[in-house]
Amino acid sequence: MTVEELQDEICATDAIFPDCTTEVAPQIYTFMVPSHSDLEIQVSFPESYPDEIPSLVQVIVHDQVKYSDEAYLERAVKSKLEALFSPGCVVVIELLSELEVFLESYNDRITELEDQAKMLNIKEESEEPEVAEIEHHYEPQADPLEGWVQSDAVVDRGSTFIGFAKEVHSLEEAETAIDLLVTEKKISKASHNMTAWRIKGEGGVQYQDCDDDGESAAGSRILHLLTMMDLWNVVVVVSRWFGGTHIGPDRFKHINSAARDAIVKGGFGATNTGKEQKKSKKKK
Repeated sequence: MTVEELQDEICATDAIFPDCTTEVAPQIYTFMVPSHSDLEIQVSFPESYPDEIPSLVQVIVHDQVKYSDEAYLERAVKSKLEALFSPGCVVVIELLSELEVFLESYNDRITELEDQAKMLNIKEESEEPEVAEIEHHYEPQADPLEGWVQSDAVVDRGSTFIGFAKEVHSLEEAETAIDLLVTEKKISKASHNMTAWRIKGEGGVQYQDCDDDGESAAGSRILHLLTMMDLWNVVVVVSRWFGGTHIGPDRFKHINSAARDAIVKGGFGATNTGKEQKKSKKKK
């Protein structure tokens, strides 16, 4: 690419994202991520660009409180650049668009985690004797994974899916179990924690519900799996850690696979036949 051609791409970028581009030196530019003025990326373009991938010089953070993990952000930007780049095709506009969406999700998740931490601190510091009246109360020292059966990890193009299943007998028990599970250090950092449950309560009352947690239609697919397997008194959570590369409809296959694996490992799908098989084996 000639200098003029690179200038054309920079002009096009400026037209789409005004005031986001600054030339630092020949072939080196700083780009402010659209809608996120407190974070910029500095990129160096080789003379053979776009046949050769540009290199990330640095991530420039203007808000250390908001973006404290610069090393993670730098890895994320590099990963997205490598995933989007195709020899012979310009990449700047697409990269900035991807980073805009990524940072929106990143900031939302950080805010959510901060809110969870504040709630936990409030519960820990409270000395009120009526603690038992809190709707989803649990002991601060409780193990978030206690009672949960975990699936094998499913990994595809950087994304990781892990399923969790647990026996429950009331709606409150299911919601409390989920609230505690998502406080676990690794699970709290998942991009999505999709849930579904089916419960038969006292007097034949039935509870069925699900939550996509931002992964559209994922929770309902897990609920459909529970329905097809005719499972009751079980709650299932599938956590996904997004790796930076979109994998399309394959994600639903992996969500289903992780959920089923946790269910089978926990023996929830063999409440009758599984026990009978074990008894028959003993008789033999």
